Amino acid sequence: MLLRRLAVAAVFIPIIIFLILRGGILFLTFVCCVIGIGMLEFYQSEGADSPYIRFRDIFLSLFIPVAVYFRGEKILPFIITLIIFIVFFWEIFKLRVYNAQINIALSIGAILYISYLFSYTLIIRGIPKVGARLTITIFFVTWMADTGAFTVGKLLGKHRFFPEYSPHKSVEGFLGAIGFSLIATMVSSFWISLPFLHLVILGVLIGATGEIGDLFESMLKRSIGIKDFGKILPGHGGIIDRFDSLFFTSPIFFYYLKYLVGFGRIG
Repeated sequence: MLLRRLAVAAVFIPIIIFLILRGGILFLTFVCCVIGIGMLEFYQSEGADSPYIRFRDIFLSLFIPVAVYFRGEKILPFIITLIIFIVFFWEIFKLRVYNAQINIALSIGAILYISYLFSYTLIIRGIPKVGARLTITIFFVTWMADTGAFTVGKLLGKHRFFPEYSPHKSVEGFLGAIGFSLIATMVSSFWISLPFLHLVILGVLIGATGEIGDLFESMLKRSIGIKDFGKILPGHGGIIDRFDSLFFTSPIFFYYLKYLVGFGRIG
C-alpha cells in the first residue's frame, strides 16, 4: 500500500506542479478532469434517476471552473444560481415526481461539493503575481497534512476519532496532520512571504480543515457502504479520495488570504 502510494505520488506530483506553474488552459483542463472524474465516481457509487441526469450533472459541474477561469470569483453567485434553476426546471418538466427530491439533493450537493469547492484552486491560481506560488502552497500543505495524518495515525494511533465514520481515524492522526501542516507552511515561506503568525494560523487551519474534509468524505462513504470512491489511483483510491481534503482547504485558504491578510501583502 505505502509503496503504491509513493509511486503514484512520484509520478503525479511533478506533473501537477508543472500544470500549476504553466497555468492557463492546461491548469483549467486539469481542474476540469478532476471535477469530471470525481462527479462520475460520485454517481457510480450513489446512483441516479437516469444516465441523463448523470451526464447532465457532469456537464453542469464543468460550467463552474470554465466560468471562473474566464470571469473570476465574481461569476460564482450567477453560475451557481443558474445551475440550481437548471436542476429545478429539469425536475419540473420531466413530469415525474418519483425521486425528485433525492435527484435534486444529489445533483446540487455533488456539484457544490466537488465542482464549486475545487474551483477555488483556479481562483487562487488567478491571483496576480503570486497565484502559482499560492496554488503550490495549498496543494503542498494539504497533502503534507494528509501524509502526517496517515503516518502518525499508523504509528501512534490509539484513540479513535469519530469511529462512526471511519475505524482508522485517530486523535493522534489528527494532531499529526496539524503538525505536518505547520511544518509545511514554514517550508512554504521559502517561496511565499507571509508574517510568521499567519503561517502558524494557516498551518493549524489547513491541517484541521483538511482532516475535516477527509472525515466528511469518510462519512459519505460509510453512508453509501463503500471503501473508496474509485480505483484510478493505486494506493489512494479514486479522485475524490485523493482530493477530498483540497475541496475543503482551498476555499478556506483563499478567504483567509483575501480578508485577513490581503493579497497585496503577500510577497
